[in-house]
Amino acid sequence: MNQEAIVNSEFPRQASETEIELLRWLLPHSSLGYLPYREFITKAQIIGEGRWGEGDLIFDTKLSTIDRTLGMMPVVSYGEFETNQRAFSISIHDFNVDDQLEVQFSGVYPVSGSNIKMKWCYSYWKSGDKCPATDSEVREVVIQDNSESIIYVLAISPAKKVLWMHSVQTGFNQLIPITSFYDELLRVKHIRDATLISKPSTFFEQVENFTDDDFKKALLEYNKKANHKFDLSNMLQKSTAPKKSILQKIFGR
Repeated sequence: MNQEAIVNSEFPRQASETEIELLRWLLPHSSLGYLPYREFITKAQIIGEGRWGEGDLIFDTKLSTIDRTLGMMPVVSYGEFETNQRAFSISIHDFNVDDQLEVQFSGVYPVSGSNIKMKWCYSYWKSGDKCPATDSEVREVVIQDNSESIIYVLAISPAKKVLWMHSVQTGFNQLIPITSFYDELLRVKHIRDATLISKPSTFFEQVENFTDDDFKKALLEYNKKANHKFDLSNMLQKSTAPKKSILQKIFGR
């Protein structure tokens, strides 16, 4: 990478070589699911900053206004980096209603092209891999269609406290907000304990108490309300008769 930094830049402006290189790494060309975002970043320019100010960049292919009242769209790619022993992260969010892409640099900004180490991101994960952030084991829930072909894998990393959906066809890894998913999981299990509901992190302490079928049912309910929906219209719903989990014995029916 070339050594460079963007200081007191005015908008609109083209993304720097360093910014483009980092974003392209987060959006691998080998995975079809990331190509629309990769192509957009290549064609677009930075038209200004989002609600969080410096490092919160709005990309657009045209000159347009920025609506800072809009909430952040779901994260489509996230990774962490190091430079001169300082860590920073980059999150790329999905297109908003104005067809703009929001990219947030956190920890270090502007970034210099020298000595940046590309540490890890979720974009390259595939079934069978360990968690890219912690190199720890991942709980995998296989989602099949009615022909029993695998279409998605729900990946859960208790060590990192994160979960994501891997599309087998496109290679796309979509992060899932734990609070929303856990809420649906507790609903389908008829668990109404206020302590669990108010502390989403307890989900990762109880992962083994839920069956694959539990996760699939929760996923279907979550998908009905999600901004970024998965195609589960042909999802195979083969139920088993699992033993009751500890949580269900205590709080459920």
